[in-house]
Amino acid sequence: MPSPLVITQGDPAGVGPELALKILACPPCDHLKVIACHRLLSRVAGELNLPFRPDQIIDLPLAHQIETGQISAASGAHSFDCLEAAVEGAINGIYSGVVTNPIHKEAWHLAGKPYPGHTEYLVQKTTSPSHAMMLTSDEITCSLVTTHVSLASVPGLLEEGRMLEVITLTHQAMTAIRGRPARLAMPGLNPHAGEGGLFGREEIELIIPVLEKARSMGIDIIGPLSPDTAFLPAIRKEIDAYVCLYHDQGLIPLKTLSFDLGVNVTLGLPIVRTSVDHGTAFDIAGKGIASVTSLIEATRLALKLTAS
Repeated sequence: MPSPLVITQGDPAGVGPELALKILACPPCDHLKVIACHRLLSRVAGELNLPFRPDQIIDLPLAHQIETGQISAASGAHSFDCLEAAVEGAINGIYSGVVTNPIHKEAWHLAGKPYPGHTEYLVQKTTSPSHAMMLTSDEITCSLVTTHVSLASVPGLLEEGRMLEVITLTHQAMTAIRGRPARLAMPGLNPHAGEGGLFGREEIELIIPVLEKARSMGIDIIGPLSPDTAFLPAIRKEIDAYVCLYHDQGLIPLKTLSFDLGVNVTLGLPIVRTSVDHGTAFDIAGKGIASVTSLIEATRLALKLTAS
């Protein structure tokens, strides 16, 4: 029997427990396991009138009481422990891959977990020499050169090696997903992609040389494109993925076009990891109205990647 795919509960005060219950009610689900607090999921199932599948839950009990919709060190610590158990299991071959529900960064901080998010933890835990965050949907795919950093620090982080790393990982991933050589695009950093140096020289001095080197490696990538027109439908139709230079450059168009359908994939890891592309949604936690669509898409992609 193949190893099961494991889903983390995410922050127990958010919509993660509800989504975990809902994904286990989506047939076929026999290949799925959820790492969560058994007692919490049982209570949420009763309150929201959702099916409860105790045979598919790997119990990691909550050490302290938490309040739905509230940030706390206890919820941050528990979501981290669920993630760590899932990742260690995948590294050891117990699970075929990991699908993560949303965590809350402030709760992690309160719990003393020194990571800005899932990606940074995963890279350190797996000692991966290269990595990239990619958000994908049928409508649009974006990978990120920089992630959870201030906008002011982005230009200084646009090193040739890092940009080529993300371009290469994105090309490999999308070629595998599409089943043919992928075509990529990179938006510029500055308005109008610098307008020939009038609005900044990063395109001339940093980005164009990197794109030329990528093309010499056989990667089909266009750019730097003016960011204000890079995501127009005519351009999206012609490419498979954007390699974006900073967090919001990629995530604003992706979440606008595919908020419920986007899937977060960490490229370059020795394990398969996908995630929902939304947050903990404390405002609707415990109300039974959270959409499971993104989690379903993340699970489908993880199964596809583990089978390839």
